Amino acid sequence: PWLAQLAVDKLAHAPAMGGLKGQATFESWVNFTPTWVALMHRFRHVVFTFWVMVSLLGVYHAETVVSSITSDLATIPGRWQPAYMRDSLQAADALKHKFPSLAGEKAIIRVRRVDGEFVLSDKTHAFCKSLDASVASFLPEGLLLGVDSIYNYWKPTWVSNKPPQFVKELFLTEGDSAMLVVIYLNYSYPEHLDHVVTGVGDMVTNAQLELAGPVAYSVFLGGDLTMRQDMLIAVQSDAAFVHTLTLPIATALLALYFRSLRIMLIPLLTITLSLSASLLITYGASRLLPLHYLVPVLLLCVTLATSVDYCLFFLARLKDEMQKPDGPDKPTYHQAVLASTANGGYAIMTSGIGLAIGFLGLCLFPIDAVVSTGVSSAASIVATVAINLTIIPCVLASYPDFWSSAWTAPPPSLSRYEQLSDFAPPKAARAVSKAARPVVPLYCSSCGAPHGGSKFCTNCGAKLPPLTNGVAAAADAAA
Repeated sequence: PWLAQLAVDKLAHAPAMGGLKGQATFESWVNFTPTWVALMHRFRHVVFTFWVMVSLLGVYHAETVVSSITSDLATIPGRWQPAYMRDSLQAADALKHKFPSLAGEKAIIRVRRVDGEFVLSDKTHAFCKSLDASVASFLPEGLLLGVDSIYNYWKPTWVSNKPPQFVKELFLTEGDSAMLVVIYLNYSYPEHLDHVVTGVGDMVTNAQLELAGPVAYSVFLGGDLTMRQDMLIAVQSDAAFVHTLTLPIATALLALYFRSLRIMLIPLLTITLSLSASLLITYGASRLLPLHYLVPVLLLCVTLATSVDYCLFFLARLKDEMQKPDGPDKPTYHQAVLASTANGGYAIMTSGIGLAIGFLGLCLFPIDAVVSTGVSSAASIVATVAINLTIIPCVLASYPDFWSSAWTAPPPSLSRYEQLSDFAPPKAARAVSKAARPVVPLYCSSCGAPHGGSKFCTNCGAKLPPLTNGVAAAADAAA
């Protein structure tokens, strides 16, 4: 009945333009709140176990998520596309069908002659032969598909001492002072990324010995291989930045607002569970769509922001209810939990649903990177809403003795306006505030013995409240 009256009062003061439908939805949620809190308390072990398992799975698949990132902006087939995008995809599909071994990613090696002269020589030929031999013996087999260089299409022993123009355009750059060598990679090589990067780097180092001599050459390893590794490092660095800078600042601001170390355990729990759940959602999205390298970091930021906000919605209302001054309107702890669940929970649901629908709008774009961003973000927001609506009521309802003393009502005193009325000087204002404090009884409430000014009664040992208003002298006199 008390909670139903709260809903009636809330709806009575709601703006008329809010609409009857929204008011009816809020009233239905308020009526369902006692049942919801009771269910969370009854199945608290199931709730805790479920979210802990989700978090553990997210942490377990975190490495797989990071290793599956890509810079590819491919489009979903069958969707509307601009003419230039459609033609380029058709051409790429035709090339993949005709040259399947060349369809994967590549490691590109640039060999440059430092003095700027023509790069091709017997030494560069020996360099390419060394790479061919190293790639052929690389284990496990099938990760490296072969080496492609200018020597596959032109032999120095031919009639002309220089290659034809169309061959030069494919492999020579910088005024013919540098040549490119390509190592084709199997599509599954990201599963062994560190091993492949180390192996190819060692191959290049060994082949570079063939370039030793009076003519100096510089060798650089790049392409998809090193770019993927750089993206992996960048994603890990950005995620570490979010966790090491943003999370402590958000936690400090919450602690400053709540002013209770005990209640801060709840935000830390919900934020941790939300971030872990977002990792599991990202892993699921990576199994269905290419995971662009911007998605994991964006998802962590969105999840962290919504988790902090939704926890603040809930606990701020709980703080307001529990810190009401003593009187007939002061709710019990159980009523405070119900009120915070009714009001804060409704705000969390409406905000989360609206934000998730907004992110799902990204699915209308035909680009995989945008679609994966929309799907992952919407699913993570829904998970964050579910965590805050289940974990917080479950924790508050299951351990009332622990949380009920997290906040205490402040002692009644004059407001700042009343203290400084008529522009009273600061000392007079402090004297008025001090005189307004309640006077503590001078006798022990248990045995009736005089207070004596100590923390414990000298007669029965009961704990005594501290003396205020300068009544210690009167207590000594009575003793």
